[in-house]
Amino acid sequence: MNWWTIYFAIFLLAMVLSTIYTPICRALAWKWNFLDKPLAEGHKKHTNATPVLGGLAMVMSWVTVIAIGLLIMKFFPESIPEKLKTVYKGLKDVMPRVINIVGGAIAISILGLIDDKKPMSAKLKLSLQIIVMAVVAHYGVQVTLFSSSPFLRWLMTFAWLMVILNAINFYDNMDGLLSGVAGICAFIFMIAAGTMGQYLVATLAGLTSGVAWGFYFFNKSPASIFMGDSGSHFLGYMLGVIGAMVTYHTGGNDLSIPYPFLIPFLVLALPLFDLGAVVVIRLKNRKPIYIGDHNHISHRFVKMGFSRKHSVRLIHLLCLIIGLCGIAILHSNLIVALLLLAQTAALLIFLTILHSRQNLNGNSHE
Repeated sequence: MNWWTIYFAIFLLAMVLSTIYTPICRALAWKWNFLDKPLAEGHKKHTNATPVLGGLAMVMSWVTVIAIGLLIMKFFPESIPEKLKTVYKGLKDVMPRVINIVGGAIAISILGLIDDKKPMSAKLKLSLQIIVMAVVAHYGVQVTLFSSSPFLRWLMTFAWLMVILNAINFYDNMDGLLSGVAGICAFIFMIAAGTMGQYLVATLAGLTSGVAWGFYFFNKSPASIFMGDSGSHFLGYMLGVIGAMVTYHTGGNDLSIPYPFLIPFLVLALPLFDLGAVVVIRLKNRKPIYIGDHNHISHRFVKMGFSRKHSVRLIHLLCLIIGLCGIAILHSNLIVALLLLAQTAALLIFLTILHSRQNLNGNSHE
């Protein structure tokens, strides 16, 4: 058995558990009144009350797989292949970090769950996000880009986590959109980290991708359940954490690839671009950035005449195309890296021009 077998086994187990837990949570949502009511908010256009406990299903699946892994390590150590035992032994050294990451995932999901049940003010939600991300940035993960200062590292990590958390949260605006995007991004992270021998990162990425794809089968159009803020917060948090953890370092003092910081930006380029575009449009229209509208890339495809299903598929395809550039970076030199960045920039500029003729004043309706 090798690590790739483990990564794909974790991915498949997580996906299966997510497909089991999701219908259970869907039934519980009706019982506990976790429902997204039709037209409850101006930018929402679904016509039927829809369960909104998908986030709980994904988190339960995610935690279950982690618990299974820890139980195997503790009670059935003889079942671990000999060549993998040294890595498992090293897990004790990073266990406090893992506990912090898991704790952060549960905390941010609970925050979203509370908001799903009884919407909180934007100021309160942002304050709670800041607290959770500040703790995780201090104890769990840390970006080391271009700095040896502990404070600057913490600040960069905190800023990264906050941006990705909200970029992904904003992206949950159509059936199956975010679950598919998160599944694609996390899977690409798994391939990239696994290629460089980043065992923990690849494991977390495969696990996150699996729960997202398992949920997708129930969330694709027409969705029978939404992930809610609990799900979008969980996926945003995990993609931020995974992106912060990847160093693509195999030992020694030199980086295994010359441009590791580019990979998370390429993998998550589309959600980041969408966040930036929406914020600019809302500021231009003098509207609060936290109030939803129909100016996301997915909505603009619909305004161009595509169906919602086709708009979501286009976003997924674009996410895959750009994200794969992150894999290519693993084997690039400076010229290739610059070409990949130029290609990504050209594609995003093309999207901007393509949508420039649409009415982006925030008052338009589909």
